[in-house]
Amino acid sequence: MSALVLVADADPFNLRLLSELCTTLGYDVMTAADGGAVLDAMARQQPALVLMDAALPVMDGFAVLRILKADEGLRHVPVLLVTSEHDTEARERGLSLGAEDYVAKPYRTFEIQQRLRNVLKLKAARDAASEAHERAHSADPLTNAGTASQLYISLDYEFTRAVRYGHPLGCIVARCVNYVSLLAQLGSSVPEQVLLPLSTVLKGAIRTVDHLFRSDVQDFTILLPETSAEGCNIVVERLHGVLAGPGLFSCAIAPEIAVASAAYPHDAASDGDALWRVARKALPGA
Repeated sequence: MSALVLVADADPFNLRLLSELCTTLGYDVMTAADGGAVLDAMARQQPALVLMDAALPVMDGFAVLRILKADEGLRHVPVLLVTSEHDTEARERGLSLGAEDYVAKPYRTFEIQQRLRNVLKLKAARDAASEAHERAHSADPLTNAGTASQLYISLDYEFTRAVRYGHPLGCIVARCVNYVSLLAQLGSSVPEQVLLPLSTVLKGAIRTVDHLFRSDVQDFTILLPETSAEGCNIVVERLHGVLAGPGLFSCAIAPEIAVASAAYPHDAASDGDALWRVARKALPGA
């Protein structure tokens, strides 16, 4: 992974050590010896990541963090804050100000390299997800839900985030099981009569932080960040209740809607696509 990393430390030895570690991983490096120099460097060229000592002179790392996270153009740049090994207060303060993660002194080479990889991987996934959301005008034209391609990107991002921070991730799939039969018997009006009201029900059952996608011709997928298996079950039961009510669909033949869920880490899944497959496998016609 090629990326530009800004390394900031007042100690020349530490600055050289951290720079060499980044170079070994294939990253380009620019350096700064105090907080003011960090901001000056970022004004000239925006890095993919900042690896910064909390105890910088002139302006300490916390002050720099506040400025970066208050700036609309810089807040998305992840910061790895360097603290002493036992300074939990500084660590918690940095995380509360928006640092992505921390590195402890004395340095452990493997730990630094692993945290750098993890943060940059998460940033890459986040950037891809952000690009997908910016292409919202390409949403499904019928239901205005996200598209299948946007789902794939969001699955990767949300699963990476869940693993990184130890949070659960829920996935719910809703399917019109007899959709092909409905089309054959009722014709081209079926999408408006079935998929449109179904998408409205799904949107009404989730939070603003959840994401709805039309993942196949007759399928919808919901991603529920920070939602456990129990939380998914609650949403599924809520959907069953609404879908069983009268007057939801206007077509002459009743649609058969099946809903299934999966959740990380409750269900064994190595990535977002695997989690999605667990939910789809539980549906009829899988």
